[in-house]
Amino acid sequence: MRTPSGILHVVDSQTDQIIGAIQSKDYWNDNRHWEIKNNVDKLDFTVFDGTKEASALTQQNLVLKEVRGGRIVPYTITETEKDSNNRSLTTYASGEWILLGKANYIDPQKFEAKTVGEYVDIALKGTKWKKGNISYESFRSMTVDEFIDPLSFLKKIASLFELEIQYRTEVVGNHIERYVDMMKKRGQDTGKTIELEKDLIGIKRIENSQNICTALIGFVKGEGDNIITIEKINNG
Repeated sequence: MRTPSGILHVVDSQTDQIIGAIQSKDYWNDNRHWEIKNNVDKLDFTVFDGTKEASALTQQNLVLKEVRGGRIVPYTITETEKDSNNRSLTTYASGEWILLGKANYIDPQKFEAKTVGEYVDIALKGTKWKKGNISYESFRSMTVDEFIDPLSFLKKIASLFELEIQYRTEVVGNHIERYVDMMKKRGQDTGKTIELEKDLIGIKRIENSQNICTALIGFVKGEGDNIITIEKINNG
């Protein structure tokens, strides 16, 4: 199996274009924490501040990292920490799919006899993500009782079919495309936990954009299966 290159590519979150590449020799203290069961994937690494590489590491831009098996994982930058003593910049990032939790919502409804692929298409409608590899094509029904975001819906789909979700990107020219795979479970949780303790003295500036809220949905249940939203009351 080929060893991952170690190069981190930086992507502009607005254009999806690759705007920089950080060689493995130019960053250090890199740690990755992932949990297959909960679809958690976090990455942090440090570079020298004031460099060309550091200037591209701004919040909400993406970092692409190749992992074992050749899969390219997209991370969205959620926090940056500058240290004035050693002129370093530490970047903290989470799997970009966390943004699916704020991307849209699916109305409460009952789905009859649909395949994994059909459910994934419903979950990803209107997002930047596309259906990827699907390893199971049986039919299942599902009831959604409340408004649900795409990320939660994908987890619900995986649970219904007893599959694992795999998020990845492919580089096409200078752009990226995002895919969601639904794979058969690998039999065990191979996630690892990394604990990092820092005791640095000096001036630090920490910026965090992870909890930005883009939409709130107010709703109540009406008669039967009817759902009443503020949007309906105001006629849009």
